[in-house]
Amino acid sequence: MAGRIPDQFIDELLARTDITDVVASRITVKKTGLNYSALCPFHNEKTPSFSLNPNKQFYYCFGCGAGGNAISFVMEHDHLDFVEAIEVLAKDAGMEVPREQGAPDRYEQNAELLKRLSESATFFQRQLLESSHKDKAKDYLAKERGLSGQIAKVYGLGFAPPGWDNLLKAIGPRAEQQEQLLQGGMLIEKKDQAGQYYDRFRDRIMFPIRDTRGRVIAFGGRAFGDEKPKYLNSPETPVFHKNLELYGLYEAKQNTTTLDHIIVVEGYMDVIVLAQHGITNAVATLGTSVNSQHFKKLFKLVDKVTLCFDGDKAGRAAAIRGLEATLPVIQDGKQVRFLFLPEGEDPDSLVRKTGKEAFLERLDDSSSLAHVLFEHARSLVTLGDEEGEAQFTQNAMALIQSIPKEVTLRSLLVKQLSDQSGLSSETLTANAPTPRHPAAPQTNSNHAPQVSHDYEPYGYDDGYEPHGYDDGHAPYQDMPMDQSGGYQGKQGFDSKGSFKGKGKWQNKGKWQKDDGPTFAPLQAGLSRIAHATLCLLMHPSIARDIDVPDPLLAGDTPDRQAFSRVWRYFNKYPEHNTGHLLYQERNQVLLDTIYGLLNHPDATTKQKITNAKQEVLDMIEEQTEALGLNSSIQRLKTRGNDAINSTETQQELRALMEQLRKKKS
Repeated sequence: MAGRIPDQFIDELLARTDITDVVASRITVKKTGLNYSALCPFHNEKTPSFSLNPNKQFYYCFGCGAGGNAISFVMEHDHLDFVEAIEVLAKDAGMEVPREQGAPDRYEQNAELLKRLSESATFFQRQLLESSHKDKAKDYLAKERGLSGQIAKVYGLGFAPPGWDNLLKAIGPRAEQQEQLLQGGMLIEKKDQAGQYYDRFRDRIMFPIRDTRGRVIAFGGRAFGDEKPKYLNSPETPVFHKNLELYGLYEAKQNTTTLDHIIVVEGYMDVIVLAQHGITNAVATLGTSVNSQHFKKLFKLVDKVTLCFDGDKAGRAAAIRGLEATLPVIQDGKQVRFLFLPEGEDPDSLVRKTGKEAFLERLDDSSSLAHVLFEHARSLVTLGDEEGEAQFTQNAMALIQSIPKEVTLRSLLVKQLSDQSGLSSETLTANAPTPRHPAAPQTNSNHAPQVSHDYEPYGYDDGYEPHGYDDGHAPYQDMPMDQSGGYQGKQGFDSKGSFKGKGKWQNKGKWQKDDGPTFAPLQAGLSRIAHATLCLLMHPSIARDIDVPDPLLAGDTPDRQAFSRVWRYFNKYPEHNTGHLLYQERNQVLLDTIYGLLNHPDATTKQKITNAKQEVLDMIEEQTEALGLNSSIQRLKTRGNDAINSTETQQELRALMEQLRKKKS
């Protein structure tokens, strides 16, 4: 085993590396005040939105949200993994990368967790043969879905029988085993009984999710009837991040003689039924739309990817999300095609109805990326005259602009658009609108495993609801940052949330120039808790000397959730810096919040203060008292109408509300 790179070496490497030199050696930067600006290398733009802060050794793009330190920049720009980026920077710095002999990697650090997940897979497979309820599961797989015992064995299908503690009793009799099962998402802690657990998966067909090395890292469970959710995935865990994984990829690599083409479908059962009919190169996303990270992973394995969608409205919408996800990461030599199935059909039903050869013929006749791009741009236009043609051209160019400039496909698409529109390639490029960016990963249609949230850093209350950001948004969701580090005020948006800039995407994706007034960006003030979070980010070592009461760590608001996560990390790893946190954090909502704080103008002030610890302690004291007031008010309100109507209770409630009002003012 190569061994782990010591954290101390990474710290020293970052200390010796000037991010300005790293970035300037790869893109053109311009000095702007204390910072540097540039055209962002991670998305196409005409106006610089990429900002480099040499004092913080940090970069951030206000256009696409990319941000991080020298290591993350090299990873993204040079398309390298973490270790490869470390080696590149070390070579430039004249340093040799040391290895901790025998030090475990991320999976080896979680060896016991992986062992529990493997035991869980074995348990579920055994229940398919031994459970008293096995006939229901077997009938579903064999009679309703037409699966053979052989294909069920290849994909490791199993059965979670009815009952609250079957898995718990079978492989979690000891406390440490229960803790590992909880960490792996297999158990849920009872809300009112700390240390008491029950099985997450009950009365479901079980699909083990394997990584590319064949290790079981998570599960999907399908209900038999109309129970909701129909599909239930494991939550995010130390070994499972669903936005990075693809179901069936390990099996495709194992069972396909020459893997040079991968079909992306929408559901577990689509993958398995296609494999039973001899089409073994299909994979599925895990409850999210296919995203750019999926394409990056697939392009490392194959040169051709076909996105296969159901023939309904949801399938068409998923295809467009796939189109937008692939454009920024498409490469020369890589091919992406789109297969739309007949209305009412999915890969599962169609291959059973028509057979393998007919399905493969449809694959051969699939649509090219260019065809789908232009067809989508045309579908957004409602007018059939010159104005409609102008809208179509703008729509198409906005998509084409997302393709990296060095990719040949971009030039070819511009030429095709030139032929269709009668405008020269130069005119099209010069007047191109800002490129469209893919939306955040969304849940797939009915055939995809369903979960409630994309990210879950803290654990789950019940079967599929996380403690994470309750509303799915960062604290500053309504105020996108401008290039000076401020936030654009609410009056800069229309009633539907579209930004009133020089131009915008209207309903149905039409680009229209906005001739109305534009609004100057407003500087958003940070909340007291956000200021404390910023203190921790600028001075991580103070976290070790700060205690935070449990009510504040519960995190029932986005501000407190961000503070809780940052404090927990630095309290556990006081020797780490913000770069470590950014690298290890997987919750994109939290990352966006941290990037926003680090690029806020107040960050410079926080970096220079000497009383950061006291500022955090003052906030904790204030919030703890406020939480006490809120709890008292809630206690009175829950007594019932009779209690509230009493004079004594009304006086107490008014007094508490007045105290809370004074606190807020």
